[in-house]
Amino acid sequence: LKLPVDVRKVQSLECLLEEDAISLEGVTVEANRSDIVKQSAAGQTFMLSEASMKKKDIMQALQEIPTLTIHPDTRKISLNNGSTPLILVNGMRREGGLSAISPEDIISVDVVQTASAEFMREGYTSVINIKVKKTNRKYTAFNAGINSHPAVRFGIADMSLETGNSHSSFYVSAQSFAFLNNKSDMFERTVTENSLRELTYKRNANYNDTYVAVGGDKVWTDADYSSFSLTFDYIPQWSEANGEDILSDRSTGTSTPYSHWRELDDKSYAGSMNVYHKHRFANQSVLDLLFRLNLSKNINQVNQLEESGQQSNAYHYDFHNSRFGASFTPSYQFRLAGFDSKVGLDTYFQSNRIRQKNNVSSVFSHEEWNEYLYLDINRAWGAFSLAASLGVDAIFRKVEGYKDHYYNFHPVVNLNYRLNARHALMLSYHMQSVAPGVVQLNPYNTSSDTLTVSSGNPFLKPYRIQQVRLGYTYTGKGFYVEPFLTFRHIADAIVTTGEDRGGYYVKSLENRAKSTLFTAGTNLRYTIKRIGFIGMVINYNHIAFSGIHQKNDYLTGRFYGGLNQGKWGLNFSYGLPTKSYDMYTRAYSSPESDATLSYGISKNWELSAGMRFIGWQKHVERWIDMPDYAYYYDNRFTNRNTIVMIGARYKFQSHGKAKREQKKLQNTDKGFRVISE
Repeated sequence: LKLPVDVRKVQSLECLLEEDAISLEGVTVEANRSDIVKQSAAGQTFMLSEASMKKKDIMQALQEIPTLTIHPDTRKISLNNGSTPLILVNGMRREGGLSAISPEDIISVDVVQTASAEFMREGYTSVINIKVKKTNRKYTAFNAGINSHPAVRFGIADMSLETGNSHSSFYVSAQSFAFLNNKSDMFERTVTENSLRELTYKRNANYNDTYVAVGGDKVWTDADYSSFSLTFDYIPQWSEANGEDILSDRSTGTSTPYSHWRELDDKSYAGSMNVYHKHRFANQSVLDLLFRLNLSKNINQVNQLEESGQQSNAYHYDFHNSRFGASFTPSYQFRLAGFDSKVGLDTYFQSNRIRQKNNVSSVFSHEEWNEYLYLDINRAWGAFSLAASLGVDAIFRKVEGYKDHYYNFHPVVNLNYRLNARHALMLSYHMQSVAPGVVQLNPYNTSSDTLTVSSGNPFLKPYRIQQVRLGYTYTGKGFYVEPFLTFRHIADAIVTTGEDRGGYYVKSLENRAKSTLFTAGTNLRYTIKRIGFIGMVINYNHIAFSGIHQKNDYLTGRFYGGLNQGKWGLNFSYGLPTKSYDMYTRAYSSPESDATLSYGISKNWELSAGMRFIGWQKHVERWIDMPDYAYYYDNRFTNRNTIVMIGARYKFQSHGKAKREQKKLQNTDKGFRVISE
């Protein structure tokens, strides 16, 4: 006998057994948790299906969430709109990755597509909160995996170890992504009023990103809790290029060929310390105190030589960049007039140095003091809910002796109305200001193009982004459907400008671009009972720029799925070509794709085999069209074509996992480099 029950309704069932001799050995309740999506102004709450909860890797399990994109190479999470979210665990920041979290311990996943103004000072516009089970037992959890192609030397490895009990914990985690011997066939064309440069070369590059984090936490009393973390990130890059450069005079038609050699050697080091304490008062209000310290260093060196029969041109860049940053963030949570409220202050200071060690050593300095005050309120009235916040930014900046200050407002409003258990409407608005980065402020020339001088502008101002999003959500019968409309307006955006000075073109940056972006899209996922899920994200985009006759229409999106049968699992994804547009720039990147077949050989071990860049070669193009200047870039990655990936993962967990409201703190500052590939 099978009886369907809708758990979102108050419903009672009465079963009458006609034969007195019939007895029941038990009652089994089967639930499709992934078909339940809770809606509020604070965001959407997703439940994992039974198949995803059995995964040994949390990243495979999170692929089921229809609004998220999991990047297979770097194990990073983004929203379908491309934004990078702040990751929380039980409402607390987590440093060092998520590998130690077992999917079976996940209660739900909250996705906030328009985040509170609390996080906008750090640049976050979205938040993911993973809720996990809490127990009071001593535990040890270990999770490690590798997924790579040994011959191409492309892949990622990660490890997390955590031990603790109901009062304290200690963890260590590490992750390393590498792509060594990354080969490309390259072509660049530069056109100015009088000259033409065509550069054809082959490039070989190495890239590695190794990250280590240690930390822990302590429950002192029922009212007091503390945590700490230390992190270190090391990113070395190297590339060498060899080819031919042809320089032509457009007025005379004469051309001169040059042999071309270029080497880039770049090393970045970044470390952070985070200390957090929370005190809960008798009236259930909460005081949070967070202190963060960031230190980073970058050594950025480029050597280039171009030789012909008559002359040679040598370029040498040697930049030593450093950053110091510190912040103190107190906040107070309370309830007032029926509103869940939070008020906080973020005091942040950063000091940046770019030291140019060429023929004549010089230093570019940038210091910034930021005071950010925010207020956050939430409330629900039956089927209607509101989440609103306001942040106020006061920034004081000193650039090369030039002092400046400015103020910004960051309003956020989220409205949600649940028509019934399956249907909901969401309307959101936010405005954020984006300050120029230190590389954009850098006044030194960073161009190795013989026809171009390129530098930043120390007098740049922040630019403003406003966005409105209207969405409708239907959940039921295995479907999640979310059609939506988004309108974004950018004012005073930073754009490259320039002028021809006879023989070479000088490029710099200015606040002068205005654009509007209209997006109409749909998120769709269908859950196949006991088998898995399939889904797609399709967006139509229309972007226009004020002052120029440039309008572009393009599609973005991806298709994805996860299927399971016994110990076997298949996860796959195909992304449409990526296109992007700026006032004078447009770019294209070929489709991304991956497929992974996994087999659980035991309770602890899983093996996998898969492919990346299936069926075609990775290809990137970029065009710049400015008055009296044009540039074209073409990069064909010769060994990014149907890369076979072999992987293994080991998961160990003893005595259950004791989860508390741990605040494992996150560092997002990896420093900066002046010249990159």
